[in-house]
Amino acid sequence: MNDLQTLNIEELRCNAFASNGQPFDMCTLQEFVREQTMGEQVHRHNYYMVMVVTKGEGWQLIDFESYRVSPGRIFVMYPGQVHAWEEYTDLEGFLVFFTQGFFTERYNDNNLREFPFFNTSYFLPYIDARPTAFSHLIRLVGCMLREYEQRPGDYLKTLRSYLNIVLHECKRLYHGREEDSHEPRDKNMVLIVRRFEQLIEEHFRDKRKVRDYAELLLLTPNYLNAVCNKVAGRSAGELIRERVMLETRRMLLHDARTVAEIGHYLSFPDNSYFSRFFKKYEGMSPEKFRKKYNRI
Repeated sequence: MNDLQTLNIEELRCNAFASNGQPFDMCTLQEFVREQTMGEQVHRHNYYMVMVVTKGEGWQLIDFESYRVSPGRIFVMYPGQVHAWEEYTDLEGFLVFFTQGFFTERYNDNNLREFPFFNTSYFLPYIDARPTAFSHLIRLVGCMLREYEQRPGDYLKTLRSYLNIVLHECKRLYHGREEDSHEPRDKNMVLIVRRFEQLIEEHFRDKRKVRDYAELLLLTPNYLNAVCNKVAGRSAGELIRERVMLETRRMLLHDARTVAEIGHYLSFPDNSYFSRFFKKYEGMSPEKFRKKYNRI
């Protein structure tokens, strides 16, 4: 696998639509490939994305993990994630890009949080659909694309409705995968972990101890740890640390601040401690990580 390189990401259609003030864009995957060289351009999403793959294969990087792209697979991404294509061949399918504002103009902001793939860090960023369900989803997205291309009266309202249906179909497929699991999970525990993750998102810069979050959730630290291990397969402390590490990686790649300034922003007491922390869990220093991905 080649080292990844940051280029002029504003040239990418997926970034340009939001930068130009558009709230929504979509196209076929093959059109996206024809329009530009997707290559190895590392970019950080400030929008939501749904990708439905009907043909071809490849690999893409999402938050520094590689995932196989294959027919019948649906990728779902949310703002803040780092993305890049590593390789691809004969891809076909659909891409949908939208901002939070586009969705919430009709639906409440909290509705986006109903979709587990947009607020669950331990969720893989893709869903594998069975053929019948996948065919149904393709028909829906195909109708959505025709609406977008023809743009009749009130087409944006119709697109919001289609988008809501598509996301709910993805949610059903996600829950179907949960039901296939040999270890069904208690819904109350799942809700606790989701709320815990929301709190991590709000406070990971200034709260690093499990007991701080347990107090906010009106739980004991031991119980919170037990719930996280049951639902997410990781302790509460690991979930907090993983979020800090993820933000550190993202900032090292897409922020002009120095390593010391990033450490200060993330509330580490000093640069030495920050560097030791990062190296312990990443296996290299922040400087080496930055050079690896930016080819400085």
